[in-house]
Amino acid sequence: EIQNPIDPSKRLTYGSLEGPEYGIYHRGRLNNESEIILPDYWTGLVDENSISVNLTPFGSYQNLFVDRVENNSVFVATSDNALPNCYYIVYAERKDIPKLVVES
Repeated sequence: EIQNPIDPSKRLTYGSLEGPEYGIYHRGRLNNESEIILPDYWTGLVDENSISVNLTPFGSYQNLFVDRVENNSVFVATSDNALPNCYYIVYAERKDIPKLVVES
């Protein structure tokens, strides 16, 4: 458990994926919408410049791409201007703790 950096009266409980960084992820699905709203506490935990996004079309092929990342949201677009229907995973590296030393 760690303290919620946005609301000190709350605590965050996370499991762990193993990798060469202290990272967190947020996953879900867009269904005829284009905005992935990240949890409010991400602003205190995440280096916005480290965000990466995986998009998986659902139902049929869509040429999906990340249009922009701003105001704690990821905006997804399609080449034909249709509303996205996809699964997503947003990864980012934590900024509230020192970087992980992988080998020593």
